[in-house]
Amino acid sequence: MTTAPAMTTPMSIRCVRVLGYSVRTLTRATHAAAGCGAKRYIDDRVLLEAKRLLVHTALTATAIGDRLGFPDATVFTKFFRQRATETPATFRHRARGHRP
Repeated sequence: MTTAPAMTTPMSIRCVRVLGYSVRTLTRATHAAAGCGAKRYIDDRVLLEAKRLLVHTALTATAIGDRLGFPDATVFTKFFRQRATETPATFRHRARGHRP
């Protein structure tokens, strides 16, 4: 028997609690609707919101991470780097059209 994937990002955990579904049920539903598991779907949405905030606001990466529910800046930066392959600061600089 396989177990449902761990949902470890703050937003993932909150979604499961707020919606009142088990991780397995939520994963099945998102897989059927979006073609990926719940954690990936939620993480993709969190990353998209982080990118939007980085480009369109003057908020610091720390403030953005806090707004998105990360416990500290290090955890947010690690999450962002793993999924976007660059740091929040590098992404902001590049996305706003600055040359390296």
